[in-house]
Amino acid sequence: RVCIVDNTTAGMGDNEDKTYKYLRKEIYKLVSEKLVVKTPIKWVLFRKVLQVLVRESKNIITLREACAIGVDCKIDAEDVPKVLMFYHELGVILFYPHIQGLRDKVILSPKWFVDCLGKVLTLQQSDDGENLQMWKLLHEKGILVEPLYRAVWRNCEGIEPDGIIELMVQFRLAAQVKTNLFH
Repeated sequence: RVCIVDNTTAGMGDNEDKTYKYLRKEIYKLVSEKLVVKTPIKWVLFRKVLQVLVRESKNIITLREACAIGVDCKIDAEDVPKVLMFYHELGVILFYPHIQGLRDKVILSPKWFVDCLGKVLTLQQSDDGENLQMWKLLHEKGILVEPLYRAVWRNCEGIEPDGIIELMVQFRLAAQVKTNLFH
């Protein structure tokens, strides 16, 4: 079945497109009936430990820390990357072993990471007027220069700005161009 949805009405209560209610019901039915995944109890325990870390405001850990937690949960150290990929595919964590700058990182809070990306992608420049010319270049020409992304992302704990750029290039959110035209 094909559903045409007015996505401008999402979350608007009675004014929401009625197709949303139908879609939610169908998705819930699919998830509850067909997408039940049997998970080893030690993997569930591992996930619970990661959730506690998020509640304690820990947004990112190293792969080494994840392996230590896994071993404490009786998961073989060599199986921890498999467990991380499982939870990555479910969308509860982010783990990118194929991206050099993020290979050793486990992002426990995808929302936190999206918020880090959003500091540039939403084009919300800092109010202090710092880097004004670089913000103007981004707004007008879509060119994100290294000094700007380094300044904006310097406070994203545990992740180097280059790792974020690698991810953006990997997902084709950015194209890396080497030039001396913009400083």
